[in-house]
Amino acid sequence: MSKKEQRVSGTREWAVANVNFITGCEHNCRYCYARYNACDRFKRVAHEDWTKKNIRIKDLTKKQKKVNGTVMFPTTHDICPDVIDECMQVIQNILDVGNDILIVSKPHLECIEKICDRFGEFKDKILFRFTIGSLSDAILSYWEPGAPHFRERVHSLRHAFNEGFKTSVSCEPMLDGQHVVDLFKILEPYVTDSIWIGKMNNIRSRVKIETDEDKLAIQRVEEGQTDERVRKIYSDLKDEPKVKWKESFKEILGLELATEIGEDK
Repeated sequence: MSKKEQRVSGTREWAVANVNFITGCEHNCRYCYARYNACDRFKRVAHEDWTKKNIRIKDLTKKQKKVNGTVMFPTTHDICPDVIDECMQVIQNILDVGNDILIVSKPHLECIEKICDRFGEFKDKILFRFTIGSLSDAILSYWEPGAPHFRERVHSLRHAFNEGFKTSVSCEPMLDGQHVVDLFKILEPYVTDSIWIGKMNNIRSRVKIETDEDKLAIQRVEEGQTDERVRKIYSDLKDEPKVKWKESFKEILGLELATEIGEDK
């Protein structure tokens, strides 16, 4: 496959560059590709150490480059209260050279309040994208055990919206396909840009099945993202202008795939 023909997927659908400065994440999401790569695939970090965040000082202080497109921050960790000052330093470094930034997070309200307060003059350069894959705290707590509950994520979205920032949502991975339309209706009033919907990828390889609870949780996700369910979700939401479909949906639906990195459409 030539470089021109390479698939544009994952974070490459949204941004031309990614910035991270921490190894590990307290959210400890079961499906996380970064955790899987670090702990299982390459065995660089023990599973019990993943939540013990390691700040890479070189990446924290690194001078950022101006890029032709959007920079996504972060992608392999999250923005949490104990590292919010460092996260804002990196955001400042990205903005100082004139970049547009896509801030992606399972948001802690106190962190979003601080970011909004500090970077109000950069509203034209910042787009928030909050990951909200279900409206059920039970489901969120299973898949994303260290992340905020649904109410706090919605409050964060609403706060950024009320402060005049551009807002969007990532419902990828879609943790509850049976209720994604209800989720859309709750979130849409506070979204200025888009709500992305996508499947959970590589479930059986990334997620450990050790208990009956694990089996049931995986079964629930798989039943919620069958081809039939995907087509039903598309039928229900295809006329909503704020909805965008990730590659995993487009392949099933026969929709045109992104051909350029960072298209975000």
